[in-house]
Amino acid sequence: MRFVGGEGPLTGWSKFEVQYPDDPKYHITGADSQVLTVNMAGGDKVLTEPGTMMFMSDYVKGSTQCGGCLQRCCAGESCCTMVMENTQQTMGFVGLTPNFPGKVIPVDLASDAVSGTLLCKAGAYMAHFGEVEIETDFDCNPFRACCGGAGFVRQQLAGTGTVFLNSTGTIMQKTLAEGEKIVVDTNAVLAWADGVDMDLQSAGGCCGCALGGEGVFNTVFTGPGLVMVSSMTLDQYRVAVAPEPRG
Repeated sequence: MRFVGGEGPLTGWSKFEVQYPDDPKYHITGADSQVLTVNMAGGDKVLTEPGTMMFMSDYVKGSTQCGGCLQRCCAGESCCTMVMENTQQTMGFVGLTPNFPGKVIPVDLASDAVSGTLLCKAGAYMAHFGEVEIETDFDCNPFRACCGGAGFVRQQLAGTGTVFLNSTGTIMQKTLAEGEKIVVDTNAVLAWADGVDMDLQSAGGCCGCALGGEGVFNTVFTGPGLVMVSSMTLDQYRVAVAPEPRG
């Protein structure tokens, strides 16, 4: 996995875009409400959230896996996982799309920027192939959990395979150097490598916190490792397209 596009010389942030290898196993189509197509050799499996299947070869069969049901529910996911398996030795495919108007974000867990474990906001997981364990990470710090933008329960994706997250908005990414810090709006937090330390700092004085529009706290990430943020959360998107009527 490589990241390309628009990296500023001062910020180090860049828009997340996928640059495919010479022989890609997957392809992402569309600018939004994207479609992920995964090529499947005989016996290959793709695990995905229920309701994401859009099309597939007739010999790709789906089954349901309910292991870790409680943990998955706590992390904002369905209690079950769909297992899509190519039951023949002929090349097949499966097409998946998020359950909301969002983008598909592939992350190679074996990349140097991630080093095997990725933490992400609850509900961010969409699908994966390869060796990936879908786990739950508990943040036992009430201050950070309540005010840091990720909650008490985060998703932990560990292994050497490729995971696909889904999110609304524009996705930005930055790989932090050892000891490098970056301040992020708590609502923008999407995912970060396990080697990245997460903390909080005040968004300003009393007047700034009350009237500045940024809330009371900001999230602080300290490297090394990958940090990913989104410009608009699903909740913000829902409010924007269907605002509540004023009384």
